[in-house]
Amino acid sequence: MDLELSDEQSWLAESVGALLARTPASHAWDALLEFGALSIGRGADDLGAVELALIARAIGERLATVPFLSGAAARYAVGAELAVGERDTIALALLEPGLGWDLERPTTIIDDDADGPMRVDGEKAPVEGAGNAAALLVLAGDGDGRRLALVSTGQPGVTIVPGASIDGTLTVERVALTGAIARADGVLARDRSEAGLQRLLMVGAMLSAAEAVGAASAVLALARDYAGERKQFGRAIGSFQALRHLLADMYVKETSAWSTVLFAAAALEDELEDARQTAHVAKAYASRATLDIAHGALQVFGGIAFTEEHPAHTYLRRIVVRGRDFGGARHHERAIGRVLAHADRVQEVVA
Repeated sequence: MDLELSDEQSWLAESVGALLARTPASHAWDALLEFGALSIGRGADDLGAVELALIARAIGERLATVPFLSGAAARYAVGAELAVGERDTIALALLEPGLGWDLERPTTIIDDDADGPMRVDGEKAPVEGAGNAAALLVLAGDGDGRRLALVSTGQPGVTIVPGASIDGTLTVERVALTGAIARADGVLARDRSEAGLQRLLMVGAMLSAAEAVGAASAVLALARDYAGERKQFGRAIGSFQALRHLLADMYVKETSAWSTVLFAAAALEDELEDARQTAHVAKAYASRATLDIAHGALQVFGGIAFTEEHPAHTYLRRIVVRGRDFGGARHHERAIGRVLAHADRVQEVVA
């Protein structure tokens, strides 16, 4: 597994960053689509997990408000098996009110009626970007199993109500499904749904961590520059030992978090046996590290960081949201613990 970025991957990262920097926010998504940010597949020219991580990081660095994460994750995980339009905006309807990211027993139900269309009933919340999505990728219970289904939003059986998000740049909704008809070619069989769901959670965790690292990297750069300009007692505050140590710790955490994300992306792309565990590690570490970086930046900026006009809080908000998406640090740490405990039990039996 090669962990060094190729020249093409480096150019991709630079190009996406430059594209977002020069494109007005209202046209950023169209620009990314034209660029080919959703050209995901198994072809030689298609984007893989590492390239998607680079794009997600660039989006986080500029706090772009684009429906990339959900669409990229859905296409990478199950796009080859579902009829997903090239420009369809997809929202992930996985979570349910009061339930966490374990997703073991969804209360949303899909009716497998052989004589007619499959219908979905239930409630999903929060769903990011549902109001602007062409379709929802819904996780629903099917007897003793679970299934993934694409449901078009523009039908009477889908009701979308705006919700609130700590990041005001991101729209979050509550979705009620009342006899919503799933797309005829947009429902996975039970066994394929389970495999697709696990792949979706892995790539989603990796991409949300990448976006959080991008936001952390941007706010770290702002804090570093401010420390070199702001003066107290006739000296730049960056020359004070306490702030130098703080900034150094922040840099180490940002670099380490990005390394874990890249490793997880490469493991996923190469379909390594422990790819799932590397995704858990990346998400757990990046969630805590990026939050520490944002808090450290607030200390460097001092009182101005808590004002509405200063951008520091906007990076913190994006980091908090992406840290919770696809499960927070504790969720993934528990998953790592279960994997290790299972490995110990297997070793004992073998011995």
